[in-house]
Amino acid sequence: MSSSGGGCSIVWFRRDLRVEDNPALAAGVRAGAVVGVFIWAPEEEGQYYPGRVSRWWLKNSLAHLDSSLRNLGTPLVTKRSTDSVSSLLEVVKSTGATQIFFNHLYGQFLFILILSKFLLLYMILYLLVQFLFYDYPVSFVLYN
Repeated sequence: MSSSGGGCSIVWFRRDLRVEDNPALAAGVRAGAVVGVFIWAPEEEGQYYPGRVSRWWLKNSLAHLDSSLRNLGTPLVTKRSTDSVSSLLEVVKSTGATQIFFNHLYGQFLFILILSKFLLLYMILYLLVQFLFYDYPVSFVLYN
């Protein structure tokens, strides 16, 4: 299930940090080799910067996710960023990934909706540039 070379898929873990019954992970595995990615960008949450207990939960949840993925032969790349889109694109470039799978975020505020629309437009622009100038196809798949 693992790959650090070209042709792999990225499963972008955001808030759904589980391996079991994860639609994006299942779809990524069906597509071939997978690299798991988690990008922590608390500044993108606006005024809701996570508190100490939330950070403790996140640290332990990521450790469990990393262990679970390693047992499946898949690496987990974790990054701290102020711009999750740029960080995600860096991982795409460094791994040679051709697809990104991620789950829908439920129960989010309006700014998250706006951010996701911006993310989608940014990725479409990136794909267009790659297609026109570099002939490097990458597809993005959203699972509910």
